[in-house]
Amino acid sequence: MEKKRVVHYINQFYAGMGGEDTASVGLSVHPGPMGPGTLLAKCLGDDYEVVETIVCGDNTIAEKPDEILPEVVDAVRDAKADLFVAGPGFNAGRYGLGCGSTVAAVTEKLDIPAVTALYAENPGTELYKNRGYILESDNNAAHMRKMMKTLAAFAKRLVEGDTIKDGRTEGYHGSGPAPKIDYSVPSAKRGIDMLLAKYLGKPFHTEVVMPNHEQIPVPKLDKPLSQCKVALVTDGGLVPKGNPDKQPPTNSRAFKEYSIKGMDTLDPADWEVSHQGYDNSFVLKDPNRLVPVDAVRELVSEGKVGALNDTFFSTAGVMTPMEKCKSFGEGIAKKLKEEGVDAVIETST
Repeated sequence: MEKKRVVHYINQFYAGMGGEDTASVGLSVHPGPMGPGTLLAKCLGDDYEVVETIVCGDNTIAEKPDEILPEVVDAVRDAKADLFVAGPGFNAGRYGLGCGSTVAAVTEKLDIPAVTALYAENPGTELYKNRGYILESDNNAAHMRKMMKTLAAFAKRLVEGDTIKDGRTEGYHGSGPAPKIDYSVPSAKRGIDMLLAKYLGKPFHTEVVMPNHEQIPVPKLDKPLSQCKVALVTDGGLVPKGNPDKQPPTNSRAFKEYSIKGMDTLDPADWEVSHQGYDNSFVLKDPNRLVPVDAVRELVSEGKVGALNDTFFSTAGVMTPMEKCKSFGEGIAKKLKEEGVDAVIETST
């Protein structure tokens, strides 16, 4: 049986060329495995052969992707590879960019199995998790042996055409590569074929890959609501009249905190909306419909809520990337904790 041909990508450090002093070396191609490629070959087993190792300096591929990535694709094509593996890169930033970008390029240009493994916070993960398979790793390269076993096992499944499920089930970031769809086959037939393959336990690939979002546990109040300090947060774009902070109506760059100290209600004369995509005329008539200051003040007076925070937080959610929204949430949560807030009422459009 002819062995499957594998090309492996690593940086200058793992190739034994040096560290930061050689981070700007150019791309080179070497026969056989190098560095962690020896472990990769062992994990893949006797049916696979690492025929070439592509090496590139971290600075070079991060700074010149338009020049380097076509060279990587050409090298993999010339090697007649059946599989491309990069890294793993763990939490090494520039190396992660190299691993993610090469996997995406090979996947899209050559349509052969390609995979790497990176830590969730690696910049390469965010940029390329929806263009190729990036397995989840921790941030410690000391776990190379364990991660390489996982990487090799997943890579073999790709080569063998196994059914690859969603990222949460399989352990990869994002949605992975875009599915290849033969639009010459009617959608009804494609759907029935997938259903039959699933029923019969045969390999199939969904055309609608769901992203792998982080699971957030639901917090629990540790005291009665009547003793809680409550804050208001909205992504509906409520801002003071005149929009003094120049909050954009789409693709928000920041969140803002506005004082409601001493206010029993929000006066329409003092507020406006900076947010596209919904009919905000009702909010302009009564801002409390979006940020319910009046209702919470009433609950406080009735003793059902302990207190209302002196500020509320606002941004516009429309067209704002998920990772940006996540950073907003983390920033707002940090401030709320500093202000002694126990619970939050979040309103949207």
